[in-house]
Amino acid sequence: MATNVLELRRPQRHIAPDRLEDAVRIHDRHDVRGAALALERAARGLGLRMLVWHDLATLEPMVDAEGQPLDSGLFGWTEAELTGWRNFDRALRSPLLRVARLAGGPVWINRHGIHAPLMDRTLERFALDDFAESAPFAAAIVVPVHLPFGQIGTAILVSTDPGRTDLAAEFARVEAALAAAILRFVSGYVAVSRDLRYLPTDSLLTSREIECLSWVAHGKTDFEISIILGCSHAGVRYHVTRACAKLGAVNRAQSVFRACQLGYLGPTAARPARQD
Repeated sequence: MATNVLELRRPQRHIAPDRLEDAVRIHDRHDVRGAALALERAARGLGLRMLVWHDLATLEPMVDAEGQPLDSGLFGWTEAELTGWRNFDRALRSPLLRVARLAGGPVWINRHGIHAPLMDRTLERFALDDFAESAPFAAAIVVPVHLPFGQIGTAILVSTDPGRTDLAAEFARVEAALAAAILRFVSGYVAVSRDLRYLPTDSLLTSREIECLSWVAHGKTDFEISIILGCSHAGVRYHVTRACAKLGAVNRAQSVFRACQLGYLGPTAARPARQD
């Protein structure tokens, strides 16, 4: 009989991934606090503590509907622990946030290197010589969140055991049970809090406009672009001006930025051949 009682009282350590994704769904700002609490409980069930940012460009703390920060209010971080992250210049140098900008999916890091099931070649060149001095944790799991318009958020998860340096087992559980929920949580938070005034609207560019903007992004002048594309100098200016107007940009620099936000321009140097 005693055995049966113990069995009934055994705590449930993990939440099913599909149930967790539903629990962290955000429809309006009043859902933020409950969703954050569900995410924090899931992380704690895996023996992890969590920090989350919705935008690495600002590192502004995420807040609930009343404006209370989640990192100190719900995720359990003290102000002393958050001091380094509140210093923007210092946080920019963090290897954890630098990796979040480069990684296409979850990874975990310690002073010995970056670990992931499929290692991106960009990360293979990442230097971790200063990890012990610049990272506040012995090891951490980084879950990057790539959002529309080029915005990047991230979650940093660390063990509740400060001395733990091997997070391979925890990483496998995060990949299976937590990464998708973090993506849904951050995406939902951004959707209900984003300032739309500075975002481009849907703009349909022609292949020639994209070609011209691509070469502008690579530092070419209108004259150089005309030689590359085999068209007139005036023609290049026309296409760039038309693209600027469609994107609601005030100059060439902003037109390139907005074209990048909308995914018209990528990191590759060459454009595919235009088909007329």
